[in-house]
Amino acid sequence: MQTRRVHNEAGFSLIEMIISMAITITLMGLASSILAGAFNVRSREDRKSDAIADVQRALNIMTREISNSGLKLPGGLGAVSTNGVVANDSDSQSIRIVSNLNGMPEAANGFAEDADLDDADEDIKFLMYVDATLGQRYIVRYEKNATNQTTVLANRVDSLIFRYYDEKVTYDTIVNTVDGNKVCDITNVKNAAGTEETEVSPGNAKFVVIAVGVTLPAVGVRGAEGYQPPSEVQLTSNVVLRNSIVY
Repeated sequence: MQTRRVHNEAGFSLIEMIISMAITITLMGLASSILAGAFNVRSREDRKSDAIADVQRALNIMTREISNSGLKLPGGLGAVSTNGVVANDSDSQSIRIVSNLNGMPEAANGFAEDADLDDADEDIKFLMYVDATLGQRYIVRYEKNATNQTTVLANRVDSLIFRYYDEKVTYDTIVNTVDGNKVCDITNVKNAAGTEETEVSPGNAKFVVIAVGVTLPAVGVRGAEGYQPPSEVQLTSNVVLRNSIVY
């Protein structure tokens, strides 16, 4: 008696393999597209965070130094207001302030009181510099007493506005379009009594509001895959000119 073994070999046909490979390639393509989009969003958020961090650091520097405006000013400064603001060199686009940081009384340091404004950090100006060639805008700090040294405090900004008031105010932020550029500003400005407050000249200010606008341009084309709309961020800082206030 003979036993006959039958070998049943099962497997994929060529058509089945082609179909499975096509499905695998399609799924990999979709996964790659989703992953690339996620990386683009993350990269965009990183740029946004960096831009905001730069502006926040710039606002901190400006707030600290402007608040010292008018400290121990010597007499005979015709172009300088009593609040330390150089009125004829300050407006909504820039502010120049002076302060006698080394003007310590003789009893405090054992030396004669410094009666000039020739030392570092005693005559500075903040403004936004526009580089038309590169299409970039920067917040810069210009120091007259350090051989006209200019320091970039923040880049990737769209607007820088200074508003001057003779008392503390509250406000809302607004974005205006000026000459095709978006400008972050303030509106609905009110004083402590809740009534509308009118802006004063830089030389009469006791309270300064700094408004900065940051816009990241759109990525891609609207409706297309990977499109990211423009992102707008507004930041403000309140500065009390403490040396102009009489208690």
